[in-house]
Amino acid sequence: MKLPNHTLTALSLCLAVALTAGCASSPKKPVAGDQPTADATTPADANPSGADEAKTGALNGDGGLNSQGMGDDNGSSAGNNGAGANGVNGQGVSGSGVKGGANGADDTSGSTSAAASLSDRIVHFEFDSSEIRQDDYPTLLTHARYLQENPNARVLLAGHADERGTREYNMALGERRAKSVEAFLGVNGVRPAQLDTVSYGKEKPVSDEHDEAAWAENRRVEVSYEAGGPK
Repeated sequence: MKLPNHTLTALSLCLAVALTAGCASSPKKPVAGDQPTADATTPADANPSGADEAKTGALNGDGGLNSQGMGDDNGSSAGNNGAGANGVNGQGVSGSGVKGGANGADDTSGSTSAAASLSDRIVHFEFDSSEIRQDDYPTLLTHARYLQENPNARVLLAGHADERGTREYNMALGERRAKSVEAFLGVNGVRPAQLDTVSYGKEKPVSDEHDEAAWAENRRVEVSYEAGGPK
């Protein structure tokens, strides 16, 4: 069927209007050289990513660094800053721990230990030796501390030997042993005026037996307080 001319003209006008409207609504593609990049216009740190926002929230949120930021570490930190710090300031140094121990039960045990060391006044030696054994250090250090704290106290250090050897040799050996203890106390702060020495050689044994156990018992230095001794 052939359409009338006026109908074809109307259809042509409608088609032209539709094409014009479609072109007007289409976005114009920007020139490649003018398109901005993220690096050119916006600093990388200006808009934090999700992870960065989480960190920022952890640092600047309600709990700050000690709340969300530290995560599991804050559990142990809470132990250090909470129970830990409070343990130091509460039950620790200022409470029942170090300070409490120093002024309470621990102080009592420390005093008992010091009193026991002060009551031990014999230092033993190996055969033909004037070298102080390490297991006698605590006893001598306790006496040294007491003499430092009590400048009016004075001790006599008496050296002894076992029965083997000549009288003259054992007198010299007893003297060396007494001098060895005197030197130890001196380097640990005891004043020379508080110390006297004497040697009895093998003349005053504590055991009259003639075996190794008796000889070991007789090789000794006795610490005797001449003034200001502990009660």
